[in-house]
Amino acid sequence: MPSHKNHWPVLLALILAFSLAGASCIRVATPPGTGVSTWKFAVVTDTQGPNRAPDGHSCVNDSVVQAIANDIVREHPDLVLISGDLVNGWFRNGGTPYPVQYQNWKKAMAPVYRSGIRVYPIRGNHDDGPERLVLPPLPAHLEPPPGSSARLKKAFQEAFAESYIPKNGPVGEEGLTYSFSYQNAFFVGLDQYSGGQHKINQAWLDRQLEGNSLAHVFIYGHEPAFELHHKDNLACFPGLRDTFWDSIGKAGARIYFCGHDHFYDRALIADSRGRPIRQMIGGSAGGKRRTWSGVYREADRITGEYHNDELYGYILVTVAGPDVTVRWKALTHPEDDHSWQVLDTFSYTVRQ
Repeated sequence: MPSHKNHWPVLLALILAFSLAGASCIRVATPPGTGVSTWKFAVVTDTQGPNRAPDGHSCVNDSVVQAIANDIVREHPDLVLISGDLVNGWFRNGGTPYPVQYQNWKKAMAPVYRSGIRVYPIRGNHDDGPERLVLPPLPAHLEPPPGSSARLKKAFQEAFAESYIPKNGPVGEEGLTYSFSYQNAFFVGLDQYSGGQHKINQAWLDRQLEGNSLAHVFIYGHEPAFELHHKDNLACFPGLRDTFWDSIGKAGARIYFCGHDHFYDRALIADSRGRPIRQMIGGSAGGKRRTWSGVYREADRITGEYHNDELYGYILVTVAGPDVTVRWKALTHPEDDHSWQVLDTFSYTVRQ
C-alpha cells in the first residue's frame, strides 16, 4: 500500500494558497532581500487643558490625551512627534507649577512611554510665554510673573531630558530644536521661540538639510507657516517664512506638521519652484476646539484639501519604502476611547 504522508506538504501549500487568495486583508511579510521596510509614526499637537475647564488644574486635557495615548499603543508606531502646546503653561494654569504640569502630561501619555515608544516633543507658545508681537498687551491679571518664560523653558527641558532626544540644536536651543534619523527618514523638530517669536534658525536648518541623504524628510514645528485662525504664526515674517518653505521643498520635504490652531487642516502649498508641500495643522489633540472662516489669508497660493474643526484626533503616518500614507484619526465618541475613525487620508511617493 503506498504511503500518503509525503502528500501533506503539498496539501498544506494548496490550503495556504487558497486561504490567502480569499482573504485580502491578510498581511504577507515582505520577502527577504526586497529592502522594503514598513514603519509608522504619530503626530500629536495641542494637548493642553481646555480654557476654564474643570480639570483639576492639571493643565492637560487628560481624557482626550489618554484616549490618544491608548490608541497610539494599539497602533504601535515606532515614534511619536509632539508639535507643541503640551500644557497650559503660563496661561490660566490655576497656580499649577510648571514642572507639575509636565508631570501631568507624562501621566496622561503613560501608556505610550510604558510601551517603549519614543516621544519627541518641541515647544509651542503655551510652553514659551505670552505673545508679544501680534496681540495687544495682556490684562494685568493674565500677565505671568517676571521670569516665567525662563522657568517654563527650564521645566520643559528637565521634563524631556530622555537620552534619545538629541541635543544637536543651535546654541541655546539644545533639546528644543533638533534633528534625528530613523529608518529611511530624516526628522527636524523646530523651536520657534528661542531666537525670537515666530522665527527659526534658518542657517542651522540649512546645514541639517544639506547633510541629509535619506529618502524622506519630515519637518515639524508648532506654528503654521501660512495663516488660518491665529494671527501669530511664521507668516508674521513672510520673507523668512518663504525662505524656510523653499528650503524644505528643496530638501525633499513634502509635509510640514504643525498646530497652534485648534483643529485639523490639510492644505497644498507649493514652494517658489512649484514643489508640492502639505501644511498639516494637527492641533486637534485636546485644546479647546476653534472654528475658522474657511478663507486662507494667502488664498492665491493655497489649495485646501480637508478641514475638520468638530472632533479631536491625531495624525498617523505609514512609511513603506518610497511610499508614504498619512491618516487623520478622529475620536468620534469622546466617551469611548475605542471609537476612532480615519476621516482623512492621502499618499505620495518620493523618488529614490
